[in-house]
Amino acid sequence: MTDDYLQHNRDHWNKSTDPHFESEFYDVEGWLSGKESLREPELELLPKDLKGSKLLHLQCHFGQDTLSLARRGASVTGVDLSDRAIERANELAGRAGLSGRFINCDVYSLREHLPEPGSFDVVFSTYGTIGWLPDLDRWAALIEHYLAPGGVLVFADFHPVVWMLDTAHRSFEYSYFKREPIVDHNTGSYTDGSETIESTEVGWNHSFDELLGALLRHGLTLEVFREYDFSAWNCFADTVEVGPNRFQFRGLEGKLPLMYALRARKSS
Repeated sequence: MTDDYLQHNRDHWNKSTDPHFESEFYDVEGWLSGKESLREPELELLPKDLKGSKLLHLQCHFGQDTLSLARRGASVTGVDLSDRAIERANELAGRAGLSGRFINCDVYSLREHLPEPGSFDVVFSTYGTIGWLPDLDRWAALIEHYLAPGGVLVFADFHPVVWMLDTAHRSFEYSYFKREPIVDHNTGSYTDGSETIESTEVGWNHSFDELLGALLRHGLTLEVFREYDFSAWNCFADTVEVGPNRFQFRGLEGKLPLMYALRARKSS
């Protein structure tokens, strides 16, 4: 695997960051006024009291969720591939009056930028993250490396079934099992205001066998695993809102898993 995918994906997220930051989807102004950006699946799995804890947020985009966790008392470090996203994260922290450390690098090279093994109480990563990574063994090894003894991974993402479907959500186009990378040449993004973005995305669909196997091989114990028949974000085409922050594909309401969440713990 060459690093070409990093260049394509960095370019994609650099182009996407400003439209996302200004979008109604992320509602930065509402968030600055106190609106919550975190969703039900991750809130249910996070420690109830984050005050005084050290938290590492992998693939944090422009840091909105990272800083939501800082609001809850955590000492936060966010990591993202996009240099523009990290610039915006620091801007957002300043506007919100919150402390957060943000690191611009590829996740796999984090050890070169953050020499703090075994020091984080929580590693956090949610929604549209591991699909950009080709190797989950390296990802799981990184999580184990940074978690303190007894620390937890809190992870939520869209269900791999979602990435098997075509854009109309009517037929299966991709394999459940990881094969070659999925390369898309796209116009636009999942938020309003991003219609003029043109970029190439390189991603991978990861099965639960691959995901859970990687975490188990690197010494984490699975404590909670949940699946959901809704998306907590209205980021797909032709959805129906079935409740607050609950969206399902029109015509397939309640029939498909759309998200999952898990908590895994490093031994003490």
